[in-house]
Amino acid sequence: MTAEEILVIGAGVVGASVAYHLTELGHDRVTVLDMRERAVLPGSTGLAPGFIGQLSATAELTVLAKDSVARYRALSDDGPVDAFWQVGCLEVATTRARLEQAHRDVEHGRGLGVEARVIDAAEAVALAPALVDAERALGALHIPSDGAADPAALTHALIAAGERRGARFRFDTPVLALEVEGRRIVGVRAGKNGTLLRADRVVLATGIWGPVLAAEAGVRLPMVDVQHPYLFTAERPELDDTPIDTPIVRYPDQAVYTRRHGRRYGLGSYAHAPLPLTPSPTLASAEVTYRESDFGTAIAEATALVPAFQEASPDARLNGVFTLTPDEIPLVGPAAEVTGLWIAEACWVTHAGGVGKQIANMLLGTGDLLVDPERLAPGRFAAWSDEKIRETALGHYQGIYDVH
Repeated sequence: MTAEEILVIGAGVVGASVAYHLTELGHDRVTVLDMRERAVLPGSTGLAPGFIGQLSATAELTVLAKDSVARYRALSDDGPVDAFWQVGCLEVATTRARLEQAHRDVEHGRGLGVEARVIDAAEAVALAPALVDAERALGALHIPSDGAADPAALTHALIAAGERRGARFRFDTPVLALEVEGRRIVGVRAGKNGTLLRADRVVLATGIWGPVLAAEAGVRLPMVDVQHPYLFTAERPELDDTPIDTPIVRYPDQAVYTRRHGRRYGLGSYAHAPLPLTPSPTLASAEVTYRESDFGTAIAEATALVPAFQEASPDARLNGVFTLTPDEIPLVGPAAEVTGLWIAEACWVTHAGGVGKQIANMLLGTGDLLVDPERLAPGRFAAWSDEKIRETALGHYQGIYDVH
């Protein structure tokens, strides 16, 4: 490897997006390392429910999400496997206050370039009868350009496109340590034997495992890993193999969201006390043990809200781990503590396309940035204590709809 080589650690949707955008800009000296086998996605990407909502209270997140939607549409149109369906989003109002907020959100969306409108309950039910509770809905905010993604198919599409342009993906190659000399990155120790792979630019995109590798190199990442429940119905025969055409649906007041996944429906809830998790190098998957008692009444209340789940008990349950930051904005850019180490962490599928483009342009110095780099800088919480970072990040969990 040479000084021109850029190493990316992690081949989930974020790392794949970084490699994709680097090669799109003409830089084909990119190597992506991942501990997994090619067909397996044990990290947060493989468990992500694939809700792609663009409108956010935070302008930077909207910009990143809008760019991601444009990229995902192009990939899905060009690829052999569907990865993104632009089916729209319904944010269902079950209170008058939420309905009034929906009208304000239309104006907010207009200012950010996201088209939205308020529809009545009957239209909302007609658009998603299996997901919108006709008895509780008072109306909904409708965002036609939002959509649903298959995160695994999306990641494979990004990888394939990057490989066609020269990126190299090395699977079954765990990174054991970042190699640092005099506060400068010189490469990584990778593979079962810890072989030194030299590079003066390394991008850390390992999701929940990011803080583990970073800490060993003296870099603190201000992010907290948290558990999150997601449920599925059994396969529904009436869905057959029809394309996904049902909007994604959110219930902001109840912190519940739901969508169609092929022949079944899925549902998640944030209406429970946050459950932080501290990852270790031995943690092999972002999926951890599901215990109903951990989530209090949240699951029963969520399933009672969504028609598709009112008809039958959930068929499958998973408890996945994802990452929060104190301001809910990803960590994207150079690490202040180690020259040559770049961070692309705490990023959802919703923003991964935009984040990949942002950091690729930063790495290559093109100046074509989506967002002010200072707003994403990994060191923006340098003055905060670990306790303050943790408490603030976890405090956003139940109110996550205020941002996303």
